[in-house]
Amino acid sequence: MPIFHAIVLGITQGLTEFLPVSSSGHLGIIPWLFQWNDFAGDTRMENTFDVALHLGTLIGSVTCLWGDVRTYSRAGLSAIAGRRSWDGEAKFGWFLLLSALPAALVAALFESFFLTQSNRVGLIALGLAAFGLLLWAVDRRTRNELSTSDLSLSRAAMLGCGQCLALFPGVSRSGINITIARTLGYGRPDAARIAFLMGLPIIGGAALYRMFGVASDGLPSGMWNALVVGTITSAVTGWLAVRIMLRWVRTHSYAGFAAYRVCLALMVAAVLFAR
Repeated sequence: MPIFHAIVLGITQGLTEFLPVSSSGHLGIIPWLFQWNDFAGDTRMENTFDVALHLGTLIGSVTCLWGDVRTYSRAGLSAIAGRRSWDGEAKFGWFLLLSALPAALVAALFESFFLTQSNRVGLIALGLAAFGLLLWAVDRRTRNELSTSDLSLSRAAMLGCGQCLALFPGVSRSGINITIARTLGYGRPDAARIAFLMGLPIIGGAALYRMFGVASDGLPSGMWNALVVGTITSAVTGWLAVRIMLRWVRTHSYAGFAAYRVCLALMVAAVLFAR
């Protein structure tokens, strides 16, 4: 894999994992658009690079959200060990972790099906447009009534089930979480923060799951440079995306992201038609 391709894909993964525009969709569109064939059907190489990108994204996001991660993980562990009462912070930490279970279960049961969908560019365009419009419609009508302290088991379950939809390319995990959170009445900054925190177990679990496959198959030769570059670029841009997004939604709506998704979907449709 050329280093330039690793840089572009690393930046793409880091930014789009947290902006509500679909990382899987962009990682499918960019190689298709520029007709890159870096893996030539070698799933071992593709899985290894995917692990590197997710690992980088996880590092960048945890670094940016470290205050929250430390607070909720400590509270949750202390509560289960009996050294602390089950207060709001302790429950929030476990709700975040448990919210990953529905998507993890569905992904494990239907892994081969979802892998075949990841390269269907038409499906990606449809997901981008449809769920972009849904995000816009929900965001403009919802009042800011709830904050992160109002997360309950039922709300966490709804958000967790919503993450199953993000297994389809073009939907966006952060996008669907933000959409559901806004539907429930969370303010824009709180909806984004919950979406990002809920993404950490999913991203970490996906990286760990793929890592077992890489460990059993062995590291493909000649990929070290691309892996290192992809990890670093996705970590840095992931950190930037979380930081910028949390600031942006304090004073802006999600309409710009919805418009971008629809425009990208139309461009993809036009290229599909032209080809």
